[in-house]
Amino acid sequence: MTKTRRVYAVTGATGRIGKRVARGLLEAGHGVHAVGRNPERLKALADLGARVFQGDLRDADFVARAFHTTDTAFLLIPGDRASRDVRRTFGDIGINCARALQREGVHSALFISTIGAHDDRYRGLVLVHGDVERSLNEVPDVNVLHLRASGFFENLFYWLQQTRASGALVTPIDPDADLDLAPTPDVAGVALRFLLEPDFRGKGAVELQGREVLTMRKIAERLAAPLGRAFPVGQVTREANVESLTTRGVSVDFANLMNDTWDTFSRYGLLRSAGADSVKGVASIDDFIREQFAPAIMAPERMAAQAG
Repeated sequence: MTKTRRVYAVTGATGRIGKRVARGLLEAGHGVHAVGRNPERLKALADLGARVFQGDLRDADFVARAFHTTDTAFLLIPGDRASRDVRRTFGDIGINCARALQREGVHSALFISTIGAHDDRYRGLVLVHGDVERSLNEVPDVNVLHLRASGFFENLFYWLQQTRASGALVTPIDPDADLDLAPTPDVAGVALRFLLEPDFRGKGAVELQGREVLTMRKIAERLAAPLGRAFPVGQVTREANVESLTTRGVSVDFANLMNDTWDTFSRYGLLRSAGADSVKGVASIDDFIREQFAPAIMAPERMAAQAG
């Protein structure tokens, strides 16, 4: 049987998730329109055979050009850490993508959403991703799958500076709130699996849940072995966390949005939808702690690189 070669638009193609997706599609013999803003990182994908589109997703005409002649779109919308109105900026990009899908006759799309986006009680990034889900669901004749990802292991790096300074895992999340967490490679791997066999129809969603239910207290306890000492957990106030984020250069609106997200985790814990289709993450938090987070705590020179 002859393998069908498809052409994919990949937004956020230079990030942790999008880069893995773009490379996986290229390795499978498909065409890729790699969409991003960083010319150096895009060049690395061009060298692998991608057609690159450097520009801003806030530009509707640019998005349409990037989606032209593609069969399927992988949609990842990066949060604008400098925006004064993150929800509006994010939502406008979602609208641009939805309109480009329709205008360019793209057959299907996979959107990296977030677990909990089905419920508008949940705030922060959860609500923002829900806005985009609704925009995409309004596009007729395009099959859309929302991959509702769990929180990322890598988000621990948001609190690395405070954690190193205090000698405890300092987080704005209730230490005993149950959480779904998985690393970005798990998200990319699940997305790639669906993209390589894009047989989803209509508008649907799949939740990527964590390999195990975690709490910040459990994560702190597991830090003890690689650090060689007991490692406590502490909950920082919202005000202190907003100040910490803004001193690192993000906008006040973005800092508040992130804290709205973490407040949602603290209040509701697992944000799963009853009866939703789901897949489990495969990576272990213990491996992530040993290989990435514990070394970053112990080595100051690694902090900036890991925090992105």
